[in-house]
Amino acid sequence: MLNRYDRTKQFFGKKRLKTALSKILLVITAIAMTLLLASNQSAWGQAELLRFNWLVTNNNSTNNSKVDTIDHAAVSLDGYQLFILAAPTTNQRFPLEQRVKGIEDELHYFANSNFDANTLQVTTSIDQQSNQPVISINDRYLMTVTNMDAQLQGRDPQGWATQLTQILRDALLRAKQERQPPFLINRGLIAAGIAIAMFIGMHLISRWKRRLKAQQENIESQIQEDAPPYLDAVPVVDLEKQLHQKQRANLRDLQRRVLQIAYLIILGGGGFIILGLFPYSRWLQAFLLSTPLQVVAIAFGTYLLIRVSNLLIDRFSGFLKARDFAMLKPYQRLDLRVSTVSRVLKNVTDIVLVGLATLAILAAIGFDLVPLLAGAGIVGLAISFAAQGLIKDVINGFLIIFEDQYAVGDVIVLGELGGLVENMNLRITQIRNNEGQLITIPNSSITIVQNLSKDWARVDLSIRVAYDTNPDHALDILRKLAQEIYQEQIWRAKIIEPPEVLGIDDLQHSGMLIRTWIKTQPLQQWAVAREFRRRLKLVMEQEGIAIGIPQQSLLLENTLTLDSEK
Repeated sequence: MLNRYDRTKQFFGKKRLKTALSKILLVITAIAMTLLLASNQSAWGQAELLRFNWLVTNNNSTNNSKVDTIDHAAVSLDGYQLFILAAPTTNQRFPLEQRVKGIEDELHYFANSNFDANTLQVTTSIDQQSNQPVISINDRYLMTVTNMDAQLQGRDPQGWATQLTQILRDALLRAKQERQPPFLINRGLIAAGIAIAMFIGMHLISRWKRRLKAQQENIESQIQEDAPPYLDAVPVVDLEKQLHQKQRANLRDLQRRVLQIAYLIILGGGGFIILGLFPYSRWLQAFLLSTPLQVVAIAFGTYLLIRVSNLLIDRFSGFLKARDFAMLKPYQRLDLRVSTVSRVLKNVTDIVLVGLATLAILAAIGFDLVPLLAGAGIVGLAISFAAQGLIKDVINGFLIIFEDQYAVGDVIVLGELGGLVENMNLRITQIRNNEGQLITIPNSSITIVQNLSKDWARVDLSIRVAYDTNPDHALDILRKLAQEIYQEQIWRAKIIEPPEVLGIDDLQHSGMLIRTWIKTQPLQQWAVAREFRRRLKLVMEQEGIAIGIPQQSLLLENTLTLDSEK
């Protein structure tokens, strides 16, 4: 036991270094996705906070009168957000988007023109008709600062207009500097360095992936070549070797998936950084963080998380099986149970990840999740009353798995139905009967289960020999045959204990009933019984022992009557 434990510990020790990089890359992926989603949400949250402050202020100033909801949009230049404009939602005469586009077009006009930084003038004045501040650039009209714009910032219009002049002046000076040839050359060199680093990293990852794929295919081919026709005929050491090979193949697959994520991070992250280096392409960063691409990123990230989680579950299942070898516990039963639990756990994990991805997509689109979740709770409560059968299926399915009543690969009998368990989850159990029919049974309808393959099985073999057979001779023949089949290696792996000839169980006119018990490995009782019957038939013919046949005696009574007259 200690030797196997040491070997298992050594095996996982060698894998620790190889899995360290995979775990680090997985954490980096999670952080990158979080930052990607949080960047846009942060700006949205700030705008909502400003909107809330404006609504509170306006409500207080109008004695709690009803206020229309407002829309807000950011004005940007070269991908940098400068300030936020606001307008009532019901304002259809001057849509907010049109106003933002007009301001941004003017800013791009000045940024792309060869203006003199020393003569740049960003001024503010009061419009005589509307009595609102007006901002101009070199005596060219840019925008009017409305009361709603200022209240959104918690400022008065004139004070906010003065601050906007400084913001606009700094933005235009920065835009002019970023369009100078020395700046563009410097950023071009940085972009080239990033591109070269990306190419090298992606090339190394591609080579690493190809090597891992070749190793995985080699391991899988070895598993297929070494796989015996009968698993139970293989010694425990060979089974342990096969398990370690499967774990190695699973590890290679997991590493390949993590490298795919790293490949995408390098490609997407490097491209995103390069786009932000130049003023002409920096606006694409905001587009990449837009809602449609967020939905695509969430969907793709969910797919990758599902694949990686399934591989991690397989990896953990393999660890449990390897630990079972080290502790010298019954392997086959744990193998079935771990496989069943891992399958159910994969289904549950997929459902949870898809549910979270759906909520994330709804949040990215703009749905308020608080009332949505509250409404979903009420609807779920109503549905629970209408789906009591489904709830019973899930609860009973959990108890079946928790109590290890049966697992995938067991042969069970449920009332009048029976067969091999091919699939099961928290809701249903599917069995395949002798005729090849796939039977689906809700877990709530399963009450009494006969498991024919849990831990061990038994051959209950009874044979009736002729009544005039010498009982000691018949019993000796059966004991000799039982020892003979038990000594053979191929059958020794299937038979747990030496067969036990119980003796004569019944005496009738049809003969003597002799019973034999043979304790076998799970699912091997039928193969052992067939072989034992075949050999018993040949031995009985050689020894001249006849099979028991029902006998009946017929007595005939003849009455002779003499005619006295004759």
